[in-house]
Amino acid sequence: MPGGTALLIVGGDRDVVEVELKSGGLACPHCAGELRPWGSARQRTTRLVGGTERHRPRRARCRSCLKTSVLLCERFFARRVDAAEVIGHALVAKAAGAGQRAVAARARRPRETVRNWLKAFAARAAALSQHFLAWALALDPRLHEVVAHGSGFADATEAIALAARAASLAFGPRPVWSWASRMTRGVLLSNTTWPFPAKA
Repeated sequence: MPGGTALLIVGGDRDVVEVELKSGGLACPHCAGELRPWGSARQRTTRLVGGTERHRPRRARCRSCLKTSVLLCERFFARRVDAAEVIGHALVAKAAGAGQRAVAARARRPRETVRNWLKAFAARAAALSQHFLAWALALDPRLHEVVAHGSGFADATEAIALAARAASLAFGPRPVWSWASRMTRGVLLSNTTWPFPAKA
């Protein structure tokens, strides 16, 4: 994001976000001040499982620190053309043992694109496991035993599934990869933002 601009992952569609924003229900990620409407970000085209979606994320400005934030729906990841669900399905297929070519074919995406997803995820597999297991245990303390699969990649996807299940039980059902986006503030595969924010 441009200097001084943060990314804030939000739930619901644009209408829900608009209501929350105008009512003062969204907090600034910089200082926790009140966010207010501040125009829109550039238009994006995101590739979904079936088709594409054109959308223009809302931009907000903090009343306290005056910094701006782009409000991105939790169905997306930052700096990715494909929706979180599309990328998530590819990661799960790889964790299940599918080869890179097969994963790309299933996703109907260029092999180079899929290779980048898998490489970014694999490079952080151990940290991802820790991050999502921390979320899972915080939301459901009964999860005291987690079985390792012997593959860092598979362990990380399993941790995401556990955290998403715990979150859905606690707060209401949402798709696994929407939770994954929300729990990492959209930067699951980001090359520039690390480490992930702590549990909130």
